[in-house]
Amino acid sequence: MRDLRPTISWLLLAMVGVVGAGAAVLGISQAPSNVPLAKAVANTLAARNYSQVLTESTPQGKQADYLVFQAPDRLGGYVQSGTKRTYVYVIGTTEYQSLTVSPSAPTTKLVLYRQASQGAKLLDPVRNYLNYVHEAKHVTQSGSNYSFSLTQQGQVGKFVVTVSGKYVTQVLLTVQGASVQLVVSQFGSSPPVALPAGAKVVAAPSGAAG
Repeated sequence: MRDLRPTISWLLLAMVGVVGAGAAVLGISQAPSNVPLAKAVANTLAARNYSQVLTESTPQGKQADYLVFQAPDRLGGYVQSGTKRTYVYVIGTTEYQSLTVSPSAPTTKLVLYRQASQGAKLLDPVRNYLNYVHEAKHVTQSGSNYSFSLTQQGQVGKFVVTVSGKYVTQVLLTVQGASVQLVVSQFGSSPPVALPAGAKVVAAPSGAAG
């Protein structure tokens, strides 16, 4: 079963997504006043819930992840890759994942495979990416955008973090051959994370990758 954590070297491309991300991006330039980056990171991580869209571009193609994080221990949504979709949920210490299905497949017919999980906070893409802000040594600011670079395992990752009002609303990451756009929105107003009504839950096959 797919691990929700990022997977491209230390840059860690992860999961993401929220309908209406364009509106969230437009709101960036309209914010009346922004808090400093460190405060925005703290506010974002303290929010009781938020929606996120992570779009990954690699030589193998593009993938979009659509997730909601709900404090203290829920994460859920789906991964869209081409014309296929995989539903994923983490509730407490349990992960649920569907087989890959068509986007038109009814969620009431899903079969979700259950296995132990490390927990929503450790698998949350927003937390994974905002951790890099704490590692940054030289951050430059231009309006609402904060830029810095980090090097690890011979790779240079260039980050641009956007603050809108009280929160971080976008993270852009580029590295040779790959890029990530993470859009965060609906702070405190995201839909609740719950398994789809009607979905069947079964134990994951013995030896399934976590």
